[in-house]
Amino acid sequence: MDQNDQSLATSLSSQTGIRVVYVETTEKEFGYALVGHDFRTVHADNFGRCFFECSLEERCQSVTYLWNGKECKMNKETKKSRPEDFVENPAATYMENNFRGGWTHISRFIMKDQNSMKDQSSTSNSYRTILSNYHSNKQYLLRNGFKQLKDDMGFTQIRFYCFKKKPGRVFHIMTNKNTKGADVVKFFTESDTMPTACGSFTRLPDDNSSLAVNCDKWGYKNNNRWGHQSYLNDKRLFSKPIVWQSNRYYQFSRSKSYSCDDISEDMSLGDTWQIFVR
Repeated sequence: MDQNDQSLATSLSSQTGIRVVYVETTEKEFGYALVGHDFRTVHADNFGRCFFECSLEERCQSVTYLWNGKECKMNKETKKSRPEDFVENPAATYMENNFRGGWTHISRFIMKDQNSMKDQSSTSNSYRTILSNYHSNKQYLLRNGFKQLKDDMGFTQIRFYCFKKKPGRVFHIMTNKNTKGADVVKFFTESDTMPTACGSFTRLPDDNSSLAVNCDKWGYKNNNRWGHQSYLNDKRLFSKPIVWQSNRYYQFSRSKSYSCDDISEDMSLGDTWQIFVR
């Protein structure tokens, strides 16, 4: 996203109440920690969850994850800004977030309690209506609204995230800024041609899914494709956008089928689905 796109996204954010997340990932550093600069500590079952929580915090410039206690420490500094406090710790992992390239959060579902599946859903072609309520569960921006958001904001990438405690894996990818990635964006906004999967996306550091490493098996009825032939509708962004037929899905738009690298209907507190654009 260049300076003009960033200004437009900031303007859009002020109009709709949406916070734009700026994040560019770097490499994990095992056995190191930044001490004394955390502003928030949360419990995280794994490092990937810790890193994802950091990506949603504007102040979070780096994380230290303490494996023994599953503590995620979000830091307002980095090893570059505070090298004197970057120390060895065999039970820790450190990683930075450089705040560049804004992600706009457009939809989510979080299993907050046993009644979350019964939350009232909202569908609309107005991105201002949906995005201003993105903290609510089951807010679905329909295809025409998604296209209008693209026309107004100029986003070129889509990011998909989900986590289920059962089976305990994270699916986390972003579409590439290449021709194949552009075809994916077009599929979700204006085209019915199911785009090629392999080469169209990048796995993010916390991804440990089977879906992401089997792109050649995506698609129905054809392989190596995004989408499902029976779900070329206005809710395709949420209804089986990623399918390994009869094996694993990404989906969170139906009352009983919330899939994340699985086809099980089992749900646990903390299960999460999120979609972003930039």
